[in-house]
Amino acid sequence: MYYEQKRLLSLAVIILTAVVAAGPTVAQAQRKSPGGLTGGDRLRPGSSYSNQRASRSIRHARDYSRDIYHYSRVPETIQPSVAKADAETLGRNITTAQQQLATVRQEVGNDPAATAPLKTIHQHLASSEKQQKLLYEECCKESVDGLACMKHCNQILLDLDKAQAEHDALIRLLEIKAQSTQ
Repeated sequence: MYYEQKRLLSLAVIILTAVVAAGPTVAQAQRKSPGGLTGGDRLRPGSSYSNQRASRSIRHARDYSRDIYHYSRVPETIQPSVAKADAETLGRNITTAQQQLATVRQEVGNDPAATAPLKTIHQHLASSEKQQKLLYEECCKESVDGLACMKHCNQILLDLDKAQAEHDALIRLLEIKAQSTQ
């Protein structure tokens, strides 16, 4: 009986080792672009690295805002230190997105097709930044009001969703322009 259990355990370890060793092979089988990137990380024509970074920062800010919103739904469980740290990170992501969009603005120059969307995106990010500051103030209190946090996060999400949609449209526009000049 003991030897049979030992043999089964050895067999399980061998199978587990084979599965773990095969994991990276399956991940490497994804289709790669000429630049060596996979999936949504490919640098598309007209999409600069700054545009990708700005988009990523907006997505991260949306994720943090959504997480804080869900965390605030049960006021009894809100720990001010956790809420404050997440609100700070949310603010850093919004600031990073604004900085990356300033770089994008320099890259596109005076292109009138890009200037209007960039201005709109800037307005949405400024509005979300204002709400983030109010959220942060709320999270600095000794007793955090979950409902107030949810309201701020909801407004931040609305603004960031609009900024992301406008930014996606801008990237598509830049791609079309890049394709038409080839």
